[in-house]
Amino acid sequence: MPKLLIIGAGSSGLGVALAAARRGWQVIVYEAKDIGSGTSTTSTKLIHGGLRYLERAIRHLRWADWKLVREALAERAWMLQSHPQLCRPISIVLPIGNLWEKSYYGLGLYLYHWLSRPYQLAPPKWVPAAQLRPLFPTLSPPLQGGWRYYDGQFQDRLYLVHLALFLRQRFGVDIRPYHKVTAIYTRPSYVGVRVETAEGHSYEEAGDFVVNAAGPWADLIRQQVYPEALPRLRLSRGSHLVFARADLPLAEGFLIPRTRDGRLLFALPWLEETVLVGTTDIEVEAPTWEVSVAEAEEAYLRTHLAYYFPEAREAPILARFAGLRPLVSGGSHSTAQLSREHVVEVWPEKRFASLMGGKWTTYRVMGEAALREVCRALRMPFTRGESVEEITPDLSQLRQLQEAYPTPIVEGEPFTEGEVRFWRRLGWAQRPEDLVAGRWQLAFIHSERAAKVRAVLQAKWEQLI
Repeated sequence: MPKLLIIGAGSSGLGVALAAARRGWQVIVYEAKDIGSGTSTTSTKLIHGGLRYLERAIRHLRWADWKLVREALAERAWMLQSHPQLCRPISIVLPIGNLWEKSYYGLGLYLYHWLSRPYQLAPPKWVPAAQLRPLFPTLSPPLQGGWRYYDGQFQDRLYLVHLALFLRQRFGVDIRPYHKVTAIYTRPSYVGVRVETAEGHSYEEAGDFVVNAAGPWADLIRQQVYPEALPRLRLSRGSHLVFARADLPLAEGFLIPRTRDGRLLFALPWLEETVLVGTTDIEVEAPTWEVSVAEAEEAYLRTHLAYYFPEAREAPILARFAGLRPLVSGGSHSTAQLSREHVVEVWPEKRFASLMGGKWTTYRVMGEAALREVCRALRMPFTRGESVEEITPDLSQLRQLQEAYPTPIVEGEPFTEGEVRFWRRLGWAQRPEDLVAGRWQLAFIHSERAAKVRAVLQAKWEQLI
C-alpha cells in the first residue's frame, strides 16, 4: 500500500491520517511541536454547524456556507459519539429583547435544527424571561426571554491526543512530535522529506505522497516546494478569556448574537467550574507559535459580555489564550467574513498536496477530501475503507502507571507522576508544557495553577521517565 507523509498533527493532519490509515495505507505524521499545539488547541471548544455561517448563507444566498453548515452538523453527530468521555451536548441560550428578534432568531434556530436531520439533538425551545433568572442570576438587561438550542462541546486538545493514540494503536500510524520538516524534494518515483528532531538530529524519509496540513504554516511549507508560490491563506487571531463560574454564574451556555464587528460571542460553562468566553477576529500578518491576547481584545470581550453581565467588567480572569485561524483567501476585506471552507491544492508532479482552511468540526470530511485528491493524483481507486465509529484509545497502560506511581506532581492537584512517565515513555511529552497544556489543559483553565505545576514539573523532569 502507499506510504503517506503528513506534515502537521493538528485536526487537519490527523483527519488525513484517519482517512488513509483506515484504508490500509502506511502513514507517518510529522509535527514541529506537540500534538495539536497550534490552532487546534485554541478553539472555542464547540462542535457545531455554525449559526453565523447559516445566517450568511441565507442573507447572501451562499451555497458554500449552506453546504458547510449541513456537513458540519452531520459531523457534529459523529464527533459526539466518537469519544463520549470528551464530547458532550451543550445547551445554549440566545437572549431575545423584542418580538422581531424572537421571530428572526427562532426561525433561524429551527432551520439549524432541521438541517441537522437525521442526526438531531433536542429541538429549540422558548425560555420565558422568568425562567432565565435561575439560569443566569446576574443577567442585566430586560429581556422577553431566550431561545435554547443545542450544540456540542469538547476538550479539543485532549481529543486530538486521544485520536493520535487511537491511530497508533489501531492502525500503526507513526506520529512523531517535535520532528520538524525542513525540506521537501521530489524524485521520479518518490517524494522525500528532510526532518530535524528536537535534539538537533536530522534524517530523511521517502514516501509516495506528502500532504501539507500545517495550518497557519501551510504557505511556508508550500513555498519549500515552489518558492514562487503565491500565499493562499489569511490568518486571524481568536482570543478567549476564562472566568470562575462563581464570578460569572451561568447554568447553561449563553450566545451574544451580534457584536459591533458582526461576530457571535459565546460564554460557555467549561472545565472545573469555569466559564469560557470568546472569540475575537483580528487579522495578523505571519504565523507564530506564541500567540497572546491583546489588551484591546480583552476589553472587547469584557465590554460585550458586560452588557448582559455587568460583573464581567471587573471580574478576575483565570486564564487567557489565543490562536491563529488559517483562512483561505477570498474577496472579503475582513477575515470575519471569509468562508470556513477547506481547499485541497494538489501538485501531482511534486507528489504534494496542501489541505488549507476548514473548521474543527469537519476535520474528518477534510481528511477524506484530501485523500481523495491524493488517490486521483496517484491514479488509485478511492476505496471505502474500514469503518471507524469511535476513536477512544486503550488507556490501560496509563492507568497502570498511575497506580504504580500515584504521587501527585503538586500536592492538592490530581496530576500524578505515573501520567508523566506514560507520556514521556511514549515519546509524546518533550517538555512540561506538553502535559500542563496538552494533557491536563490547565493552561486553558487557570494560569496561576498552571505556572505552579509547570515549575514543579520542570524541577522533577529528568527523574520522571
